[in-house]
Amino acid sequence: MKATRTIFILAALGIAASAQSNSPSAAEPRFFNLEDAVQHRVDLSDVELAALANDDLMLKQLGSAPAGSKLTQDGLEAAVVHLCGSAERDLVVIGDGAPFIGANVGPFWIIRDLPTGPVVVLGEISLGLTIETKRSNKCLNVEAFAATATAGITTDYSFNGNKYIVSKQKSAKLAQ
Repeated sequence: MKATRTIFILAALGIAASAQSNSPSAAEPRFFNLEDAVQHRVDLSDVELAALANDDLMLKQLGSAPAGSKLTQDGLEAAVVHLCGSAERDLVVIGDGAPFIGANVGPFWIIRDLPTGPVVVLGEISLGLTIETKRSNKCLNVEAFAATATAGITTDYSFNGNKYIVSKQKSAKLAQ
C-alpha cells in the first residue's frame, strides 16, 4: 500500500513537471515596447546579425548606411523567447537607438534560430509587441500595436509554418 502511494505521488510529480516544461517560463518576457528596457537581454550572434542585415525592414531602416558597412549590436536589444517549443531559441529584437526610432515607433523583429540557421520571420514598425498565448502551426501568435494621431491599430499575426502573417487588424479611435 505504501509503495503504491509512493509510485502514485512520483507519477503525479512527473506529470506536473512535464506540463510545466511545455509552458512558457514565468521569467520569459511576453511584452516588448520602446519605453522599457528589454529584460533578460542577450547579445545577437554574428549569424543572427547577418540574418537581420538581409531583412527588408532592416535594409529600409539602414538605407543611408555606407555601402559595405556591417550591422552591429549598436541600437539593438534582444531577448530570448520560446515561440514554438521550449527546446527552440527564438529572439525578439528591438531597434531602440539611432537610426531606428522614429516618432514614438520603432522596428521589432522576430528571429527563429533553426537548424539551418537564423531566419527573420517578422519585421514590424510599432509601439509594442506582445507574445500571445494562442498558437498557429505550433507557434505562439504575436500582436503589434501602433497609433496615428487619431487611431490605435492592433495587428494580430499568426505563424503560417514559415513566417508570421497578418491574421487580423483592427483600428479604434483614440480619445481626443
